[in-house]
Amino acid sequence: MFGKLFANQTIRAGALGVAFVVAFAAHANAEGADLARGEQLYSLCTQCHMADGGGSSVALAPAIAGMPSWYVEMQLKNFASGIRGLHAQDTGGLRMYPMSRWLRSEPDRKAVAAYVASMTPTTPAKELDAEGNAALGAGYYAVCSGCHGAAAEGNEGMGAPPLAGQSDWYLKSSIEKYRDRVRGAGAGDPYGVAMQAMVGTLADDTAIIDVIAHIESLGN
Repeated sequence: MFGKLFANQTIRAGALGVAFVVAFAAHANAEGADLARGEQLYSLCTQCHMADGGGSSVALAPAIAGMPSWYVEMQLKNFASGIRGLHAQDTGGLRMYPMSRWLRSEPDRKAVAAYVASMTPTTPAKELDAEGNAALGAGYYAVCSGCHGAAAEGNEGMGAPPLAGQSDWYLKSSIEKYRDRVRGAGAGDPYGVAMQAMVGTLADDTAIIDVIAHIESLGN
């Protein structure tokens, strides 16, 4: 009796094991298919963000390779809904608005975001002429670290992307847009409102360059 019971349990355990392996394989294949789809869709993004995701200041496109998928997906939604990118002075955003709407489904947005996150981060060249004071910038950045992290690594819970390793020109442009309410003023953007308040702690252009110098010192 016990032998028969043990045999039945063994069979059931084996069946569960096979089911788990099949389910895991299907999940892995689905992830692979998503990345393949994401790579296919990303081909249109290369016109501005480049094939390696390193971005281009000429195209007003930041480096995005290796960016967390949650952040890429959130920004694609913000652009598509008009929360971000429709201000008359936001040239880069106005370009992203129609591009984001080209992704017609949530699975496609997720696929592109997953592919971008899988890319190897680049090391953008320095483009700003001004040399900031990283030591002074560290003091300014103390306010930023509450959301973006002490090492500028980002924080999903705070909706804050990583900043370390980002193009210096884009950091400067973003800060200025928040300061001038070109970005972050769209309805339904609580993180933008928070950022407008944070950049208000930077007294002038020199302070902006200093905080960027500190972020650059943190590396990738």
